[in-house]
Amino acid sequence: MDIVKGNMGWIEVIVGPMFSGKSEELIRRLRRAAIARQRVQIFKPKIDERYAADEIVSHSGLGIPSEVAVKAEDVLAQVQPRTEVIGIDEAQFLGEELVNVCTKLADSGKRVIVAGLDTDYRGRPFEPMPRLLSVAEEITKLLAICVRCGNPAVHTQRLVESEELVVVGAGGMYEARCRRCFEQNIAQAKEPSPFLAPRVRAAGGGSAK
Repeated sequence: MDIVKGNMGWIEVIVGPMFSGKSEELIRRLRRAAIARQRVQIFKPKIDERYAADEIVSHSGLGIPSEVAVKAEDVLAQVQPRTEVIGIDEAQFLGEELVNVCTKLADSGKRVIVAGLDTDYRGRPFEPMPRLLSVAEEITKLLAICVRCGNPAVHTQRLVESEELVVVGAGGMYEARCRRCFEQNIAQAKEPSPFLAPRVRAAGGGSAK
């Protein structure tokens, strides 16, 4: 929403499955803000080192320099007072505090643009993104193309078996699938105990729960 200026405060959320162009859309909006001479800061989770450690890179190769955060609170700690626009990619990896952090930033008059997966590899809501949608002023849901039939795809299909709750990967590990072609149980993951923290493993590019 390019018309937002001054210190109004605003949250924009870009969601969709893998390969739908979320990072590319985030980069486009951030570059437009920079052209408008707004002060921009960009963040990505440390776990996402698929193409570069200090850069957001789309699957098409479009990139933009970024800072690294381990958890949502790190974003809040690193944002400079004069920053006007904040971009966050792969936000689903930053934890439950993401909603509060984005709300605080918007309440302080900053424009916050967040991109991430809204569902996991089983088609379940991928927290905290669904809760973030409820407090956002603007929501953009992107669709990919189903690799099986060519129809619009809303699901991220995991192709590898794993007992890990989160497996970071891209081509060869995940595909975009439509509702009809999506196979929910193709790669069963062990359900985590409610008394244990979820484990996270990095394995190449991309991302999905």
